This record gives sequence, C-alpha cells and structure tokens, in this order.
Amino acid sequence: MMNAVEFKEVTYLYPNGMKALNHINLQIPIGTKVALLGPNGAGKSTLLHHLNGLKVPQQGTVKIMGEELTKKNANSIRQKVGLVFQDPDDQVFSGTVLEDVEFGPRNLKMTEEEISEVCLAALGNVGMLDYKDQAPYHLSYGQKKRVAIAGILAMKPDVVILDEPMSYLDPAGQDDIAGLLQGLNFLGKTIILSTHDVNFAASWADMIVIIMNGEIIATGGTELLVDEEVIRKAKLHLPIVSRLFKMLPNVDTLPKNEQEAFRLLYRIIYEEEGRFTY
Repeated sequence: MMNAVEFKEVTYLYPNGMKALNHINLQIPIGTKVALLGPNGAGKSTLLHHLNGLKVPQQGTVKIMGEELTKKNANSIRQKVGLVFQDPDDQVFSGTVLEDVEFGPRNLKMTEEEISEVCLAALGNVGMLDYKDQAPYHLSYGQKKRVAIAGILAMKPDVVILDEPMSYLDPAGQDDIAGLLQGLNFLGKTIILSTHDVNFAASWADMIVIIMNGEIIATGGTELLVDEEVIRKAKLHLPIVSRLFKMLPNVDTLPKNEQEAFRLLYRIIYEEEGRFTY
C-alpha cells in the first residue's frame, strides 16, 4: 500500500550551518493519525514544513502520495498537503469567514460553483457554517482555528498537518479540536500534528514519532509514551495516568490513557477480591 509520506535520508541545514534535520527516514501510511513529539528546537516545525513544500530537502528525498517533492512541484504538492499554522491569525485574514475559506480554492482556479460547494462543505465539517458571514476578528481563538482548518479542507488535501493545534486553547476548545481531527480521519484524511501534550497523543494517535536534535529517536505505537528510557531521552513526561499507576505496587504494564487505566483498575480490584479471571 502506498504511503502518504516518505522521508529518505533527509537533511536540512540552517544558514548558520546547524542541522535542523539530520538523515531523517520516515514512512507514514495513508489514513494514519500521527503525533510528532519532541522538545522546543528539536526540528518538529522544520519537518512539517518539508511536508508541504515550504522547505525542500537539501539532501535526501521527500515523497507525498508517491510524488517526490522538488522546487518545481512544491505548489502542486501543497494541493495534496494542507498545513494549519500554530497561530490562526497567521492564516485567517479576510473580511469574512467565507471569503477566507474561499482564498485557496480561488487560487486553484476552481469555478464559482465548485468554490461555493467545497467551501460551504468545509465550514460544515468544522462546525462553522453559521459563522460564514462574520468577520474573523469577532471569533474566539478556537473558532479561528476551525476556520483555518476549513480553509485547508476546501483545498481537498489528502494530508492535513497541524502545528501545535491545542496551544492556547481552553479544555473545551481542546476537546472540540480533538473531535474535529477524529472526524477528519474518519473522512480518510491522514493527520499529522506536532504536540507537547503526551496525554492527548496517548489517547488520539495511531503512530508516535519522537524527534530530538533533528533526529528521529523513536517511531512506533503509543506504547512509546510509556517507555521511560525514550521519554527521558526526549525530555518528555509520561502520561498522567501512567505516572499515577507507576506509584501502585505490582503493576507491570503502565496504562497510556484513561480507557486502559479503567481496564487495569477493574482487573486489579476484582483480582484482589478473587472474583475476576483475566
């Protein structure tokens, strides 16, 4: 099966000679939900910028949906990969919400009928259709993020990338974005996001990628987030539920999220009472 993203020996140096990415190798299957984690300055944003042609490899190759990224085809690659910036004010700037979402499709030379269809559908998918005639500066931070995502969806990308989508959102806003990302994945989109939130990553992602000093130090499932050696090396924390269960005696396997914690707690309680066979 074709991968949505392939990095092969990708290296990128800043003008001062520092390696932002150092021989990156990565494969992301189509339809995967990926959480990219690492400390500030690890190379997360630089890696994301290689996914939609904002940067191109100085060494190595990047393929998006089987097509190799080059300077010549960077614009066409951006039609396959949509990038949502960390701050929606960098992306949402038109007079009305609808005009903002229409910006990308108009640059793709869609017909007026096509533009109306894709933009209204995108706003509906993010729950912002009722706000289409409002000025973006009247919206909350979370609503602006939804509009930014709608602007990307209107371009009909195969891959949606988000740089720290939960930053500066209150808990309710974070829940809204998490549900939205889940829905986009149900629609068949490959979702790749950078985050510092190991709790969110543990409950949402299919695939974890951990980057440190421009190098990928681990890839795999969410079990990486309870690998104490990896977490320590990446300067991250174990998920909260993992830290709680780590304090309990006779717990051999740490749960990664609330669902696993409930199942483990249920087993512990009923085994102690002699009424449960696991």
